[in-house]
Amino acid sequence: MSLRAELIGETVSEPSFAVLLPTGWEAHTPDFASVDERVDAAVAALPVASRGAVLATLRETVASARAEATRADIIRVFSPSQAGEDDAIPVSLVASWLIAPAGATASDLGATMVQRYRARPLDERGTILKWSAAKTSTIEGAEARTAGHGYLIRVPDEQKRALVFRSTILQRVDGTEIPDDGIDAMELVCDAIVASVRWRKRA
Repeated sequence: MSLRAELIGETVSEPSFAVLLPTGWEAHTPDFASVDERVDAAVAALPVASRGAVLATLRETVASARAEATRADIIRVFSPSQAGEDDAIPVSLVASWLIAPAGATASDLGATMVQRYRARPLDERGTILKWSAAKTSTIEGAEARTAGHGYLIRVPDEQKRALVFRSTILQRVDGTEIPDDGIDAMELVCDAIVASVRWRKRA
């Protein structure tokens, strides 16, 4: 598997960082302009009998993500660019900034994730916290379950800002279930992308 760097550019008020993306993954701005096409392509690779429920589920997920993007400071959406029989697992990884409220710090945000969601260190140095973000919902009468995790990384030299990633992997919908090894593989890919974050020093 080859890797390529994706640099998230610095603005006046925000730091910049880079992540390594595996072959077949792309970074997108949070306007979701090309998401609908990728959803249709992913669904087309699934068995015909399950496409209707899966399509409804994914469109609802995208709608929720769009609504969240208007509320949160989302900066990038990462997802596979290819959809075929061998890579039909719908998965996405969203990056956003999280600012600690008045009187709190980014360290306090991490402590909250540990207490509320039982977050645990992803890396040996303990610089990345990871917690489960699995969810079950009913969409158009079909029960859908998504696997996934949240990740929190403190921004170096900043007291109040953290970088947060959230992965979402379609696990089961209306009797169609993604094999556990496929879910595990996508989780490892998301873990690796998050663990590859490197900060660019400000001039």
